[in-house]
Amino acid sequence: MKNYWAFILFVFLAGCNESGSDMTEKKALVRVELHKSIQTLDGSPIEFSKECMAGLNLCWYKINKSANDVNLPGVVVKNSNGTLDLKNATDITIVVDDRVGNSVENIDVVLRGLPDNSSHEKNRDFIYLLINDIKLSGWHHYFSPSSPRISGSQADKIDTPETILGHFTLSHPWLDPDYKVDIARWLKISLYSWYFYNDGAYLHLSAWRRDSKDDPKETGTYLISLEFMTEREYWVAEFSEDADKARWKELLPARLKNYQEARQLAEDKARAAGIEIDDTY
Repeated sequence: MKNYWAFILFVFLAGCNESGSDMTEKKALVRVELHKSIQTLDGSPIEFSKECMAGLNLCWYKINKSANDVNLPGVVVKNSNGTLDLKNATDITIVVDDRVGNSVENIDVVLRGLPDNSSHEKNRDFIYLLINDIKLSGWHHYFSPSSPRISGSQADKIDTPETILGHFTLSHPWLDPDYKVDIARWLKISLYSWYFYNDGAYLHLSAWRRDSKDDPKETGTYLISLEFMTEREYWVAEFSEDADKARWKELLPARLKNYQEARQLAEDKARAAGIEIDDTY
């Protein structure tokens, strides 16, 4: 009889372990799509909170999770020409501008990366795996309109992060997503930014590094976020005044002309210094 009850207990515990394992493996998958109605979130497996500011006509829809959660959700972000699968999201924020409508114009996702105080090299490799997934899903390297078109192939000719020959640039060759930066240059950067474009949509991948106290040259903690924007959302951000935001299509050509002139000056200076320009872009 004792053996019988021992067998029953074993079967019961095994069933509990299997059930617990299944619960751990079944992670929620949140699907969001640019340009689609915010009402599509009603079917989300995790409920979004909603915060609105009437004076700004803006609403924020959010999911916030602890980075220690063992069942962090995945996120599938879709636009008209591609789908990107992201794992282990701690925060998802969607912004809707009531003045435009109820469509999704901006999606911000924060990911859980490697454990705190992992090596800088492992963190770098982790982020480049994410970059590879981004490119495989149809996103391409995007040069900001005022930045010189200098690819990562010219990295050895540039000595400083953030600037090229004394001029600040958003699209720095050290952070060309088509080239993997070496660890020496990586550690000279504190805020990392990569820009992508895909069929009328924009993506800004960013990572912020905090070096560890015990071994700052070798280990650190990284915060990784991705911001997806429609074309309207991306360019409206160029203007600070509400009146200008409402006229962004009218005002944009003049702004782009200024950017083009700034790019030309930077590229002329780079050519004179022996730095090649990517004329194919």
